[in-house]
Amino acid sequence: MRLVIFITLALCGLVAFGQTPIANRVKAVAKNLPRGAKVVAKYTDNQRHCLYYIHDNRLFRHDVMTNRCEEAVFSSDAYHGIVSSWLSPDGNFFFLVVDQGASGTAYWNAGQVLWRYDSHRKQSYKVGEGFEIEHRRGCNVIKRGTRCLNPHATTKRQRWMAKDHYYDLYGKVIWSKDEYEVKQGR
Repeated sequence: MRLVIFITLALCGLVAFGQTPIANRVKAVAKNLPRGAKVVAKYTDNQRHCLYYIHDNRLFRHDVMTNRCEEAVFSSDAYHGIVSSWLSPDGNFFFLVVDQGASGTAYWNAGQVLWRYDSHRKQSYKVGEGFEIEHRRGCNVIKRGTRCLNPHATTKRQRWMAKDHYYDLYGKVIWSKDEYEVKQGR
């Protein structure tokens, strides 16, 4: 009888205060990432059991069950760098903002791109592109140039009109703000 009570108390202690073996592995991998790496998402469930992180402007997926690390390709286009990342509220998706490295007119239209990565299917979706992408408290905003008011001027003297496109926290379109003139300083 004492043995049954001891085992029951030991198991309750593990459940209450311990982590699963998968969670422990994910935690250990996160501790030993290369210098400069940034964790994007940790998944400790039985389906995904992995850690996503950014290192040298590339996205990696480390599977803790097989102990294999591979690059998670999310963009079909070349890009200059990964600017930022964040999780969807339910954690099933994460978003990546990449800088295309373009300049001048091209930057106003597609200098940055917002990607949504599905952690279950390991597939990505291009949400949109513009000259600035922000993650706000309840939405994602993509600012995109719509037209140049003086296209014959030098690039530094051009004046641009833009629209803010609002997306929910899962990457679905909410609405588009009216066109406005962009203040200089961009």
